[in-house]
Amino acid sequence: MPRSAKRMALAALAFLGCGGSSTQLGGATAIAAGYSHTCAIVGGGALCWGDDSEGQVGDELTSTATTSPVQVFDLTSGVSAIAGGGQHTCAIVGGSLECWGSNYYGQLGNNSTSTVANVPLPVLGLPAGGVSMVSAGYSHTCAVAGGAVYCWGSNASGQLGSGTAGGTSLLPVQVPSLTVGVTAIAAGYAHTCALQNGGVQCWGSNAKGELGDGTDTDSDLPVPASGLSSGVLGVASGPGSQHTCALLSGGTVYCWGLNDFGQIGAPSTTMSPVPVQVPSLTAGVSALALGGTHSCAVVNGGALCWGNNDFGQIGTPSTTASPVPLPVGGLTSGVSSIAAGGTHTCAVAGGAVQCFGQDQFGQLGNGALSDSGVPVFVQ
Repeated sequence: MPRSAKRMALAALAFLGCGGSSTQLGGATAIAAGYSHTCAIVGGGALCWGDDSEGQVGDELTSTATTSPVQVFDLTSGVSAIAGGGQHTCAIVGGSLECWGSNYYGQLGNNSTSTVANVPLPVLGLPAGGVSMVSAGYSHTCAVAGGAVYCWGSNASGQLGSGTAGGTSLLPVQVPSLTVGVTAIAAGYAHTCALQNGGVQCWGSNAKGELGDGTDTDSDLPVPASGLSSGVLGVASGPGSQHTCALLSGGTVYCWGLNDFGQIGAPSTTMSPVPVQVPSLTAGVSALALGGTHSCAVVNGGALCWGNNDFGQIGTPSTTASPVPLPVGGLTSGVSSIAAGGTHTCAVAGGAVQCFGQDQFGQLGNGALSDSGVPVFVQ
């Protein structure tokens, strides 16, 4: 189906009027950001926009810049979760996992060396209908099925957690020590973290301290993050991230790893190989999202971001970095979901999607190619 026809078909997926001549995307229930592309779940279907040079938008075509949402091929209903990687995307559909985009490292998990898939393909070797969570790193992917963790794709730094480092895996491999009790998964640039029985364990690259175990030594098996053995509710990283954050049951947030722009919320720009508390985030935090060198949180329904701001990705008109979480103008209440890409951020508030930061590839989704330090509506 031609791209123009697909865009016309989106009118049936809960669009809201805006300004007479343009339409505002509404009805979104979840948002996901790849490095330079973005996806949303609307009406149970998947829509994507932004960089499509490796087919990561999933609409049968490839394009350097897709500036407005397009329908992902054949994913019009039943999508319960979606995740964006470096140049690939994955979605859970009816408990099964499908991925599309770049496959140079086997990150699509279909036992193929085909380099690009511009439509969703099933991931092979996972328990049928049992996938509950997915997270996409830059060139690897991990999922939770039946409380166990499976990873595939690039393993250059041991980010698959299989007990070896180097090479790739074209099919999911189970992480040996994480076979039960896993309730969250987060894949970073070349590391992965999981939440098991309330504690954080991480594996893979550790050059910037992103594993949180007090060292800068890579690990091809999970190691516990220092001081986070219980009481953790969530863990976050992103496809461009060399840092990690965790949300604790008391409402506090701890971050660790690379900190060159203040992205772990510490007052200095020195990396930390152990978790440090983000001073101003002590209550009301419901979600975390990590970009390449910035971080965001939903706090009491509003969006706050900190770290690098060279493209406006923390949502302030200034391009000055901040180690202190700052409120995002226009997103002070009603935010239900947030996602951070390499240099952009998107949030869902009242079903509408707003994005800010770099727009080189159309990842802000407003029909333009113009960076924005303030949120713009996806159209």
